[in-house]
Amino acid sequence: MNNERIIFLGIINSIEEFYELTGKNLADLELSEEQEIYNDKQIIITEEEIKHYFGEYKDIKELREKAIKYFAENIQGKTFDIGKFKNIRISRNARDRYQKYSFDERKLLIIPKLLEILKTAKYKISSDPYKARKDKISKFHYFTNKITLKKEIYEIYITIGEDENGNLFYDLDKNKALEE
Repeated sequence: MNNERIIFLGIINSIEEFYELTGKNLADLELSEEQEIYNDKQIIITEEEIKHYFGEYKDIKELREKAIKYFAENIQGKTFDIGKFKNIRISRNARDRYQKYSFDERKLLIIPKLLEILKTAKYKISSDPYKARKDKISKFHYFTNKITLKKEIYEIYITIGEDENGNLFYDLDKNKALEE
């Protein structure tokens, strides 16, 4: 298993930052029986699927253009559920940030399966923001999922923001791949 982790939301830029903000180690949290309600479907993204969705590309810039186009046409504006978390909206802001901070080829390659990855994520913990926010986000919900990309297994961390009115948003910010 590849020991790298892909962080999808820059709200937490590292496991260390999550610990600093919450006093908890995200990687070591145990799921309660109630939290284990999500299916264990393995998400696999093969070389053939990548070619199907993106064709040939010469560099990360060309891949980014194709991936963001796919995101805009197939994912943006959609809503999804993760267990008891209902109607989570994928905003244009998510697409814009994905485009701005998608320096990691792996994040671009998983876009065609992003909804499936999100829908089958496993809940870890929720926490309040550590400081007041202009966007009125009042709570963050953290999830994980595992995928196989080009025969390598990765653990993905996902953050869902909840505003003061109870609306849920999947959004992206500065992201980076972490090594354990």
